[in-house]
Amino acid sequence: MLKISITGLMAAFIILNDTGPAMAQSDSLQARELREITVHAFESDKDPLSTTATVGMLSPRSLSRFSNYTWANAVNTIPGVRMDERSPGSYRFSVRGSLIRSPFGVRNVKFYWNGIPFTDASGNTPLNSVDYGAIQSMEIIKGPGSSIYGAGTGGVVLMQSRPDNEFQNRAEQSVSFGKYGFHSRNSTLQVGGMSIQYGHSEQDGYRNHSNMVRDAIRFTSTSNIGEKGTLSLLGMYSDLYYQTPGGINLAQYQSNPRLARQSTPTIPGSEAQKAAIYTRMALLGGNYVLPLSDSWTQSTALYLTFTDFANPFISNFEKRDENGIGGRNIWQHKSEWGNVKTNWTSGFEWQYGKSAQRNYDNIGGVADKQQTTEDIRTSNLSVFSQLEAVLLTDLTLSAGLSYNTSKYKYERYFPLPYNEDQKTFDGIFIPRFAANKIIAGNWSVTASYSGGFSPPTLQEVRPSAGGFRKDLEAEKGNNTEIGIRKAGKVISGEISLYHFGLRDAIVRRLDESGAEYFVNAGKTKQRAVEWTIGWDILSNPQLSVMLKLWNSGTYTKYTYEEFQQADADLSGKLIPGIPRFSQSTGLDVLLKYGVSAFLTYQHGDSFYLNDANTVKNTAYNQWAARVSWKKSWGQHFYSELSASAEKVNAGIYSLGYDLNAFGNRYFNSAPKNNLWAGVKIGWEWQKNSR
Repeated sequence: MLKISITGLMAAFIILNDTGPAMAQSDSLQARELREITVHAFESDKDPLSTTATVGMLSPRSLSRFSNYTWANAVNTIPGVRMDERSPGSYRFSVRGSLIRSPFGVRNVKFYWNGIPFTDASGNTPLNSVDYGAIQSMEIIKGPGSSIYGAGTGGVVLMQSRPDNEFQNRAEQSVSFGKYGFHSRNSTLQVGGMSIQYGHSEQDGYRNHSNMVRDAIRFTSTSNIGEKGTLSLLGMYSDLYYQTPGGINLAQYQSNPRLARQSTPTIPGSEAQKAAIYTRMALLGGNYVLPLSDSWTQSTALYLTFTDFANPFISNFEKRDENGIGGRNIWQHKSEWGNVKTNWTSGFEWQYGKSAQRNYDNIGGVADKQQTTEDIRTSNLSVFSQLEAVLLTDLTLSAGLSYNTSKYKYERYFPLPYNEDQKTFDGIFIPRFAANKIIAGNWSVTASYSGGFSPPTLQEVRPSAGGFRKDLEAEKGNNTEIGIRKAGKVISGEISLYHFGLRDAIVRRLDESGAEYFVNAGKTKQRAVEWTIGWDILSNPQLSVMLKLWNSGTYTKYTYEEFQQADADLSGKLIPGIPRFSQSTGLDVLLKYGVSAFLTYQHGDSFYLNDANTVKNTAYNQWAARVSWKKSWGQHFYSELSASAEKVNAGIYSLGYDLNAFGNRYFNSAPKNNLWAGVKIGWEWQKNSR
């Protein structure tokens, strides 16, 4: 098992420094937040102490620690979770090592938005189409969630956009500015349970050829249907454009880190080909919840998506028209026999998508001679059932099982001759078993065993150069985990240790032109310890200052257990892209008169950039600070002024490395310092209490 001294010290610190009751004192802001937190993981509403899942929570307060530019810094404070912005608008989101198959975007992590599937049938999650202001909170389930959420071995993210107070009406406008041409504005109108939000953001970017513009509108509403039913609606439209500067090699980085990918005598660069992403996306979904009796509840979520996508790239000009449909149906039965409470959850999730894909020659950003014409239809089905029992109020047992199928149907119309093919991943049963025991009212021990299943995504079976890679197999993995949690009036924390074994891991490769393709990489062994600890130094709101100190971190050892690449045996090599050690430390300062300051220090060790473990990046240290002043001017008008800054110390600083890059073009340079400032004004009316 992994050994690291800092973990033992933190565990001892938790044990020796708090013998208080489970919850903070009633007049503490932290106590109020703790009582209001509900963990929704695995369709079981629990408080953080008694949940059987390992979950990272991003609340509005967590997000307010950083600039309102990106979720990345806030996400990266959660141990085991990593979010990169390779260039403005180009996101990667990784949970426990799923980064190895994410050259861009989100893969192997399942997203839901207000209970509606946001990851489509092909495994793609269009997170970059969502404006920062559209999401108020995230709940990140770490580890396989296939027993109830279908495909995915990395984790599950539950996003929320519901108003904090449905009895509040408000109109709000915010504007932010920053370095490198950053500008954003956000408008929100809320009337009871209905909210409309429009966000615009743009920036020139740090690197050459990294401009981004995004306009997005989001609509949510919650209303009662009949005497018991509740209907929640979600609508979103996004128009996103961002340039893709591409990777550069070490010599180019040292010469000028702002360079975009350079042209060679045989292959043009990013600027010459005007490499960029153009995507328009529309989503319409609804979630209807109906209590049928005191014991039975039924909920149904349905969605439709439409995507118009274009990508002038180095080697081609790709166009895609994609439509998606799907839904999720859940039946829950809750009962109580003496000291035993049960919650039985069963249902299914079905998704279907069609992608019409066309590739052309790219002549300086203009589509020219047609290369390919292909259609791919994707369908998947997950049927699941889970039984949870609470015994004697302090012991929770959970057992779940899902049956999963997934299918790709491929048709090639050009070049001739016509060809059709298909790949089916069928008949896969995925279990999960978990237990949580509360000890002395403020400690708990959690243990779990869970399986995961993740077929290749559409971009992996049909890479950017075209064709159909039916040789790719689905990833399968098993995770064993144990954790200890503590909730207290001064100290709270959690330590988790896990061992995750993955079979047929999918990894990325690049050819000379930069076109990507994917291969199965045998077995991996992923072991790690994660921790988070919070110390409420001063928590009485009657004082002139409230202070909280916190730390979170991860220590990993991810290796290839069996991996043969051509004549090279890479078994035992460390998996690239995963730092051995990373941590975040923060100080939250809340002062009187609405003044607050948040200071954060983040460190990440160096890691290998290729499977052969011959090239490394450098470690980084990042300092971030944000100060704000909130003020209410009478009963209706309010305002907030804020300023944020970041400073990075690193030999090489790249957000989102291109792993196993051809020509050693590993680096996507990022700025080592940044500044933002913003103002928000709002008007509340008819504000009523519950």
